[in-house]
Amino acid sequence: MTNVEKWVLNYPTKCYHCQKYADQIIEIYTNQAFVKCSNCGATRYYLIRKISVEEENILELEKNKKSKYDIWYLEKEATCYNCKKNGIQDILVTESKLIVRCRNCGFSRYYWFHMVSI
Repeated sequence: MTNVEKWVLNYPTKCYHCQKYADQIIEIYTNQAFVKCSNCGATRYYLIRKISVEEENILELEKNKKSKYDIWYLEKEATCYNCKKNGIQDILVTESKLIVRCRNCGFSRYYWFHMVSI
């Protein structure tokens, strides 16, 4: 991702705020990410906290943690910011963090939950 590029993904699920089944619009930038309900507009803000090269099991560890809300697992084909190869980027969204990890080199970006606006 370049400094101005953003990824936009949709994840249809029940909103944590309005409880309606609606697309959750996920926008990921290099330094922040947002998850916004297409129905009620409730938005969760995440800020970058850590960048590192991680083993594949980091996503499994996060997926297996107990959580109040469903954990979302998405994939996006894109060019890695680190290794510059085009491939699958794994995206994991939890109530407290959002993780993007390159399958080619393990380069990972961790975004921590910052605030919510309703």
